[in-house]
Amino acid sequence: MRLLCGFSKYLIVSVFFVGMLFAGNSHAQKFKKSDYFIEGGLRYGSALYHPKSDIFLKDLFFGSLELRFGLQAIGKNLWERSLNKPIVGIALRYTDYSDFSDASAIRKWQSRILGQNVALFGYLQGPIIRYKWFTWHYQLGMGFAVFTKIYNEKTNPENNLISLYVTPYINIQMGFDFRLNKKFELCLNANFVHSSNASMNMPNFGINEVQGIVGLRYHFNPDIQWIKEDAKPEFKPENALFFTIDPGWLWARYDDFYYLKVGTNIGYMRHLYPIFNVGIALDLCYMYKIAPTRDAKDANGQTIPTDYPTHSHAEALYAFGELTFGWFAFHVGIGGYFNRYPRNKELAKNRDGGGTLKKVPWIYEKIGFRIAIDKQQRHFVGVSIRAHFPVADYLAFTYGYKFYTFSDIKRNKKEAFSRNRSR
Repeated sequence: MRLLCGFSKYLIVSVFFVGMLFAGNSHAQKFKKSDYFIEGGLRYGSALYHPKSDIFLKDLFFGSLELRFGLQAIGKNLWERSLNKPIVGIALRYTDYSDFSDASAIRKWQSRILGQNVALFGYLQGPIIRYKWFTWHYQLGMGFAVFTKIYNEKTNPENNLISLYVTPYINIQMGFDFRLNKKFELCLNANFVHSSNASMNMPNFGINEVQGIVGLRYHFNPDIQWIKEDAKPEFKPENALFFTIDPGWLWARYDDFYYLKVGTNIGYMRHLYPIFNVGIALDLCYMYKIAPTRDAKDANGQTIPTDYPTHSHAEALYAFGELTFGWFAFHVGIGGYFNRYPRNKELAKNRDGGGTLKKVPWIYEKIGFRIAIDKQQRHFVGVSIRAHFPVADYLAFTYGYKFYTFSDIKRNKKEAFSRNRSR
C-alpha cells in the first residue's frame, strides 16, 4: 500500500507537468502578440513555530503543488517601464499538511487536524537583477485559501490556527530564474506564506509557512521583442475626490460576540507618479452587535457577562499610498482616531473575568488591494485588512467611486503659456 501511495504521488506530479506543456501548446496561438507563460512548481518546507501551537507545528514538514499563469510585461505601458518590466499573474496552489517527514503515525495525525488547502492569489514579480539567462526577483501576492479542516470544539479542538474554511492568503517570495532555452526557464524560489481570517472568527492564530520551490516555466511566445529604448511620454498628475463603502464583520475578543462593521471614506486622491497614488480621507466606522458566538464563555466554561453597548462608532483621519499597475492598485495606509465610542475607560468596566481586550490604540493600519472595473477607472472594488498592530481587526470589502476628477491646473496653465509663446 505504501508503494502504491508513493507511485500515485509521482503520477500526479507527472500529469501536472504534462498538462502544463499541453496547455501551453494548445493556447499558444491565442497570445501571438504577448509574452504569456505557464509555470508548474513543487513546494516543500515547514511552518514557523508558534508558542501556543508547538505540539504540531515545530516538527511539521509538508508539500505543495502549484500552477501559475502569467504575463511578462514588455514595456508597452508606462507602469511597466517604471517597474523595469515586471511579471503579473495568477497562481493556484494545493498544499497537503500531512507531515512528509513521518510516513506513519504523525502524518496521519497532522492530516486529521490540518487537512489540505487550495489557494488562489494574484502576484507581481519584479526584477532585482536581470541578465539574458538569469534573473534575481522579488514577488508579492495576495488572495484567499480554502481549507478542508478547521477548528471544531468537539471534533477538531487541536486546530487553533484556522477556524474558517475560507481565509485571506498572503505570499511573499524571492528567487532566481534561469533561462534554459527560448521556451523554458528553471525557477528556484524561497517564500513566506501567512493565512488567517483577520478576526472574523476565533481561534485565529493563523499559520505561517516557509518553503522552497522548484518550478519550470514554459513561454507561449518566446520571440516577442521587448522594447529596448524606453519612450518617455509626458505624465500629467490627476486629482480626484472619491468615496468608499467598506462592509465587514468580526468576532470581537472583548465580549465574544459577532459584530457587523460598516465603514465609509470621503477624501482626496492624487496620481502623483505613473505608479504611485497618495491621498487623505475622513474615515467613518460604525459597528453593531449582531449575534453571540457559538462559545461565548470564559476559560472556566462560564458564560461571559457583558454590558458592552450594542453599537459603537469611530471617526478618524486616514492617509494612504497606492502602488498602481494599470487597473490594479496595492493599498497601504495609516489612520488616527479623533473620536471614538465607547472609550477605553468604558471598555474597562466590562473586564470582570471575561474577554481579552487591552486598551484599543488610537492608531490603526490598513493593507489590501483595489481593482478598477471600468475603462475610465472611476469605479473600483477591493479587499483590505484593518489592524491595530499587531492584531488584525477585521476584513473589509470595498466599493469606491471617484465622483470628481480634475487635471493639474497649474501645470496646464504653464503649458498653455509656453505653447502661446512658441507660436
